[in-house]
Amino acid sequence: MRILKRIIVISLGVLLLLGIGAYVWLHPGRGPREEIDPNANGWAEEVDGAMVLHLKGTPYEMGYQRGYLAKEKVRLTMDLFDGLLKQAEQEVGLPRFASNLILDITYALCAPYIPESYKREMEGLADGSGCDLRIFRRGHVLSVITERGCSAFAVWGKATTDGALYHGRNFDWITSAGLEDTALLCLYEPEGLKAFASVGYAGLIGVYSGMNMEGISISQIGAVTKDKSLRGLPLELILRRILEECGNIDEVRALMNQVKHTVGFNYVVADGDAKTARAFETTAHHVAEFGPNDPKETVEYAKPMEDAVYRSDEAMDPVVRSLQDCANAPQLPYGSNSYDHRYMGIVNGITENYGNIDQAIALEILKATAMKNANLHGVLANSTTRELWVAHAKNGQNASLQPYIHFDLKRLFLKPEERPALEAEPAEEVEPPVEVEAAAEPETPETTP
Repeated sequence: MRILKRIIVISLGVLLLLGIGAYVWLHPGRGPREEIDPNANGWAEEVDGAMVLHLKGTPYEMGYQRGYLAKEKVRLTMDLFDGLLKQAEQEVGLPRFASNLILDITYALCAPYIPESYKREMEGLADGSGCDLRIFRRGHVLSVITERGCSAFAVWGKATTDGALYHGRNFDWITSAGLEDTALLCLYEPEGLKAFASVGYAGLIGVYSGMNMEGISISQIGAVTKDKSLRGLPLELILRRILEECGNIDEVRALMNQVKHTVGFNYVVADGDAKTARAFETTAHHVAEFGPNDPKETVEYAKPMEDAVYRSDEAMDPVVRSLQDCANAPQLPYGSNSYDHRYMGIVNGITENYGNIDQAIALEILKATAMKNANLHGVLANSTTRELWVAHAKNGQNASLQPYIHFDLKRLFLKPEERPALEAEPAEEVEPPVEVEAAAEPETPETTP
């Protein structure tokens, strides 16, 4: 009897310890709260109706500035996040507590790979906004367990009128969640790192589109794969690291091969000063790199081109493609939206305008290749001159149908009193894009056989 009681006591003790351990693992501790004057180094302004945040200082300080200066938008982000969980509960029957548990587990698995500076910035964001830190942590791992479309291209040199590098990026995700109502442009000046602009959403410190002041611009495309892991650095934090840490393509390459990737993504990263770009195709265990007119693009559906790099979902690397679950995989991608509309739309747009591409034509290519009813934001960068043109979805309507707002980063990174006098530039009025159909292989630019 004593032995049985001892076994029961020991078993209960083990279960209690396991329960405490699981709770601590799923709810990690945090650093101390700090006294911050958010207006000392941070401030907000408006450009053609768009909110622009200026964030400067330590990670905690920049997080606090964001939370305080954009408090209403940050809290709206949290409400919309809860709405997404309600939607999942209604549509697939997944209770909200189960969704939160899945996200907490995902964050716990990713946490060892997330830099402490980003964890600290999320803590500042929570303290500055008065929101629950756990929700911010969950929001920053959504990309590990959700899918999206997207497309991107970079053109320069012989392809453009003046040789400048234009980098277009469509962020294709659901437009029914209202996330566009939290959109803003953040101008970061982190201590000891590179200044950069991030096109994103108030409650998220990760980067989805943007450019640093050394001319490195970024974009990402979802590329669903069988080779995936919940242990690694979420894509929005990979993109942020690129902007904060990299000043050229060599540094981007080193970082992309050093970080632990999670699920399938393709990236197009450009250097506006060197006037070149690279595509990176990634899974949890593979990274393939391609440059302009790359002879490694040997798959039959590839359309490599001089002074241009572009991607949609389908990989050009045979190994990465063999692992994909997107764009009609494992078959050839013909007939998929990714290939026919986005990839070939970009190819056609560049080919038809090769040598004559300027900002206006690059913007038309961008608009024409957005996914219908799923274009959350679109960004065109002149990475050479450090300019952005940005549109966000509105009332559930595609970003590609909205005005694109112009941001001159060289000017915006100056204090207002240091900026030269300039008449206000109105947002460009745009017309609905015309979808570009797939066409024959390009003949005008030089291509790899």
